[in-house]
Amino acid sequence: MQVEFGVALDDIIVFFIALIYAVVILTIADVGRRKMNLGSDFTRKMVHLFAGAAIWTVPFFPHPWIATFVGLVFVIMLALANTERFGRFFAAMARPEDLEHGSVRGPFWYAVSITILTAIFTFTGYEEYYFIAGAAIMIMMLGDGMSAPIGMKYGARHTREIFGSKRSLEGCLALFIFGFVGAVVAFWWFGIFSLTVFTPGTGHVNMILLALIGAFTATIVELVSPKGTDNITLPMISCIVMFLVAIQMGLVIL
Repeated sequence: MQVEFGVALDDIIVFFIALIYAVVILTIADVGRRKMNLGSDFTRKMVHLFAGAAIWTVPFFPHPWIATFVGLVFVIMLALANTERFGRFFAAMARPEDLEHGSVRGPFWYAVSITILTAIFTFTGYEEYYFIAGAAIMIMMLGDGMSAPIGMKYGARHTREIFGSKRSLEGCLALFIFGFVGAVVAFWWFGIFSLTVFTPGTGHVNMILLALIGAFTATIVELVSPKGTDNITLPMISCIVMFLVAIQMGLVIL
């Protein structure tokens, strides 16, 4: 697939809209921590659930590869999160262990995953199949984002430690359900702009089936991922599995 590496005015406009949106989410989390005394656990989940929605702008880029640089900006910013310039965001996203080693590893790998997946599909000219990358990212955002709070609240009696992380049946179920919802939303949103593979009838069956496969894969991956690695393993592996299944379904033609 041929990629046009040009830059149009609309690219710049959409780039800054996506960037401003993500900064607003980080700022709200920071204000919530400082002014409303919200704990970092709450503000971190706020960022996890909403910041990644900047990917919804990808279909509006005349040259989609530029969307990669939105994620890259935040990769760099999070790598510098313990500095004076970005310290306010660091405090809103840091776990207790992050304070010890001076880096926000979870959000950093969250941004890295989004950047890599976006680059893979846009720099290769396969942006029409970005609905798969978008689904993997949405599963990470909603599924993984909701699994921890639900697991901690309702799964205290069914918690097991696996590879250093506390897992519960309720948390895994939350990841599967919200991950499925996230995948369906991504298929619907990106399908509108990329191609009409999920048309009424058989297309909707394929959408539900692929979303179930993605959510199930993500649940298993999250369950066995060593502590601190799920923000990279979950979206990457679920994306690969959904992509391979989509090829078998005929939704992706290479």
